[in-house]
Amino acid sequence: MLVALAADLRFLFISPTGTPNWILTAIEEYRTSLALAAYIFLGILAALRMRPDRMEQGVPYRALLLRDGALAATVGAVMVGATLFVVTFLNATVFSDTIRDYAHAAAPSIVAYNEKVANRLNDPPPVPGAAEIEQGLQPPKLRDLGRSIANFVMRALLMGTAGAIVGLLRGRAGPDRDGRTPDPPYAKTSEPR
Repeated sequence: MLVALAADLRFLFISPTGTPNWILTAIEEYRTSLALAAYIFLGILAALRMRPDRMEQGVPYRALLLRDGALAATVGAVMVGATLFVVTFLNATVFSDTIRDYAHAAAPSIVAYNEKVANRLNDPPPVPGAAEIEQGLQPPKLRDLGRSIANFVMRALLMGTAGAIVGLLRGRAGPDRDGRTPDPPYAKTSEPR
């Protein structure tokens, strides 16, 4: 959740005039990709750290790892998705003027850095103008909440799948650190259920 808050509320703690051009450009260019990579990493980490506590008779330990790995990563995705939904709503309403001011101040710095890099190239691509960059930094609209929900679902599927793969790989690796075997022995009872 902290990654989601830091990525989408960056305008509250980054000063476009006090931040070097190359850092500001990198933040605005790669923040979405880096945030998604951090979400997936944290989902995989959650799947690696979990251990099935509730053993069910007749269910292989590998299946429990698969189930709980997918669940751990999906819970992380749901938390991130809910946070991003709320932040998108806040950005579209409460913080919209602050974001517009940030975009207006940040666009010239980003253009200056892009032009500096383009001058180093033999055949540079066209550099977008300040108005185009400022337009890309504008706050979301309320209709973007629908896109936020769609991204929420896709993120949950992606992270749940990553967690399931981690659980599956952990199940193939053999005994867990605490000595649990892939097919744990269950206490046999003589009474039928």
